[in-house]
Amino acid sequence: EEGFNPEKLKKVDSIVLNGIEEKAYPGAQVLIARRGNIIYNKSFGHHTYEKKRKVNCSDMYDLASITKITASVPNMMKLVESGDVNLDYNLCDYLGYVDTTNYINMNLRRMLAHNAGLVSWIPFYTKTMARGQLKFDVYSNTQSSDYKNKVTDGLYIREEYSDSIRNWIINHGIHKKHDYRYSDLGYYFYKDIIEKKTGSGLDDLSDSLFYRPLGATTLTYRPLEKFSKEKIAPTENDMFFRKKLVHGTVHDPGAAMLGGVAGHAGLFSNANDLAKMFAMYMNNGEYGGERYIDSAVVAEFTKVQFPEEENRRGAGFDKPSGDENGPTCECVSEKSFGHTGFTGTLAWADPEKEIIYIFLSNRVYPDAENKKLIRMNVRTHIQEAIYAAIED
Repeated sequence: EEGFNPEKLKKVDSIVLNGIEEKAYPGAQVLIARRGNIIYNKSFGHHTYEKKRKVNCSDMYDLASITKITASVPNMMKLVESGDVNLDYNLCDYLGYVDTTNYINMNLRRMLAHNAGLVSWIPFYTKTMARGQLKFDVYSNTQSSDYKNKVTDGLYIREEYSDSIRNWIINHGIHKKHDYRYSDLGYYFYKDIIEKKTGSGLDDLSDSLFYRPLGATTLTYRPLEKFSKEKIAPTENDMFFRKKLVHGTVHDPGAAMLGGVAGHAGLFSNANDLAKMFAMYMNNGEYGGERYIDSAVVAEFTKVQFPEEENRRGAGFDKPSGDENGPTCECVSEKSFGHTGFTGTLAWADPEKEIIYIFLSNRVYPDAENKKLIRMNVRTHIQEAIYAAIED
């Protein structure tokens, strides 16, 4: 189908099953689409190693950083399209609270390409703990008007800690050199810009502009408000912060402290619904006869932003690196784009070959220290098998 050799595609099954056997992840979903047709959509293994629940194609995974290009980036694209945001402007042009900080002249395009000098990550949750325990004035086991934001089951945080996170970021040092350094922190700012410009929450906005019209029902923040836990693969048994198995709430601690809706993490989906978003991108912003984003804006965001600085990134999107250290096999075209996620996910679109490839897993179950998925290079080997099966 669509120029693929079905016999050769069986290699994909064996790679995924081998990963399960080696305990790189308890289960996974893999989807391959070409020229607008899904030619492969399979589930493997179980939600956990206890094998109580088989993975179904309708089940949902925590997408982790794929959220960046599925929530923040499309909304930024819309703001660029409407002229409300210019990527060559600085943070201070949109957010007054950075005016007296190191962040005043931080450029949006550089932030999106991860070379604006931001530190990679700040473990915010440690600032709300003392001697290994959560501070009782910050958190509560029950939800109330003071403790609004749900961190995970039976754990709620004071809403004003969203402001604390913002303050911890802007009072943190930055790197003076514009080296390539992958960072989540820019996405806390994009969320603020998007919400300030539109007057809507990032979750509601993404849903009304993209997920609902695309028919991507499982692509959502805070999935437990719409779906039962059984439909969602669990992530980590968190021994440090939440002290329980994270199941149906976001794995990323910073996103959890924001109540599950963040610019860098928080989305859940099955492979099929995530593929709809990527089909729209690959089709230059159009899907099912509807235009979602201007094609020139899609082209602008999905191209390499600073090629002269040996930085492979697009605006938010990851790009192939041309060597074995990148996020893809060397077989993808330079036009291709996508993103990986910490929980064990990958979504990639190649307009030249007209291929969409989605891999969803919960490699962080029960422990995020399990790096076998990365060491075994499962996601890349599957991609190699997909491209090796093309016969046209």
